[in-house]
Amino acid sequence: MARTSTSSSGFTLIEMMLVVALGLVLAGIALPNLRTMSQSYRLSAASAVVTSKVHQARTNSLKRNRPAWVLVDGANRTVQVQTAGASGPVNIGGPEFLPTGVVFSTGTATATVSFDAMGRAVNPPQTIQLQYPGSGLTRTITVTSTGRVTVN
Repeated sequence: MARTSTSSSGFTLIEMMLVVALGLVLAGIALPNLRTMSQSYRLSAASAVVTSKVHQARTNSLKRNRPAWVLVDGANRTVQVQTAGASGPVNIGGPEFLPTGVVFSTGTATATVSFDAMGRAVNPPQTIQLQYPGSGLTRTITVTSTGRVTVN
């Protein structure tokens, strides 16, 4: 006598629809948070780049015993360390570009953070502000008279 099985294995259509709906709800909650996290990460990376260039300028002013500065170019979204040379400014290394979406609050203008030959900031406190437009995220990099750099 042959035995017949009436049970079947697998998922019903209702169970699959429930799993898909739950996945869509979770994705809807996660995507805005991922965007904010990505913007925050880019802004943090940009502030690290600018802070590094400020430290590099101060170190070069001490090492070369001559003024050095960080040139902030808002139009090109770059930071460049320069020092005084015999025939004008001399670039130290190459320019660093900001991550996509991050801009200087100065807009397209240029600004500098300068150090004298002793590594002291000229006209302290000096600030550079970075922002991610449309998100409300900003970072302010401040250089004190002693050359200390803080990021808020």
